[in-house]
Amino acid sequence: MRPTPAARRDPLAPSVREAREVVGMYGDPDTTWGLCLEVRLTRPEDAGTVAERVAKLCARRPHLGIAPVITRHRDSTWADARRDVAAAPYGPTSPLLRLALTDDGMGMLIGAHHGVVDGLGLLAVAGAALGRELRSSARGIGERAAPHGFVGSSVRRLGEALVAPPARFVGSGGEGPEPEDLSVVTRPRVGRGTADLAAAVLALHADLPTASRRRPVLVIGASRRPRGVPQPDRQTAYLRLRMRPGREGADRTTLARTIADLRPEPDFPETSAGGAAPLVVRLLKNRLGATAMLSNLGGVEGEGLASVAMYPALSGPRSVAVGLVSTGSATTLTLRTRREEFDVEEHARLMAGLADRFFG
Repeated sequence: MRPTPAARRDPLAPSVREAREVVGMYGDPDTTWGLCLEVRLTRPEDAGTVAERVAKLCARRPHLGIAPVITRHRDSTWADARRDVAAAPYGPTSPLLRLALTDDGMGMLIGAHHGVVDGLGLLAVAGAALGRELRSSARGIGERAAPHGFVGSSVRRLGEALVAPPARFVGSGGEGPEPEDLSVVTRPRVGRGTADLAAAVLALHADLPTASRRRPVLVIGASRRPRGVPQPDRQTAYLRLRMRPGREGADRTTLARTIADLRPEPDFPETSAGGAAPLVVRLLKNRLGATAMLSNLGGVEGEGLASVAMYPALSGPRSVAVGLVSTGSATTLTLRTRREEFDVEEHARLMAGLADRFFG
């Protein structure tokens, strides 16, 4: 997962440097910062045409870096392709976008470094690749200000990390060449959103026999862009939901009110502070982060969409990342974990438990 010493010595491409600076003060120094979107279509796409569209997009938007090479995959290797697109490390000169298609052209994976785009930005990249606009019903938070500045908020977070770190999902970890596991459950569309997702995650954690007495903390991705505006950029904000242990306040109705009243975390400076920030974070990484990272892209509309799945970036020890997207006919729930923290069976149990609580 970590870059090799040789890679660290290689000069950074300007777009890669910019992407790394954007996330340079964020929490987990070991994450690859990979986002991934999986799109299932009702009619096939031609790989050459998709490649041409994305190359034109990268030429218009230099922050996206060089155009990626599209890979083709059989159904039997699609899970491996998903893992590679989402989780492979980004090198000093590598493309910041990744694309893969199924052999029949009915499935597409789009990956990106989170310093380049957020989830809605990645949706805009997918729309450009498909040659049609994809719009989301997700509502942004506009210019809603953080309650504290970056320094003040950082002091509070460090204090929490030292005195009361967040509760974690517990796994024994596994071995194997795969760095992460990513799974997906798609069902007929249900009218549920972020509060339902948060309630399902909190219920799953509370029901586990290993649940701790620490406070669960959910980090919820948000956006500052106007509703439905599809731009291939990054206008990210984060909401931080700190709960009491157990089920108090964890019902859907209460959570909806609580989340609506949350103020965003302050924007981080676009710098790694000369490498000092990742060093400090590495020293405290076992006490930072959150119980789970949540990303809801809302209802996505666009011609020829069967389903859309979102795989947010992992960040923090024993990190669990959960994504939610709906189309006109389907709702898709995803789970992403690190193999060294959760083995295959533990990941599968978490996915099944989460789906039962969300769709049940």
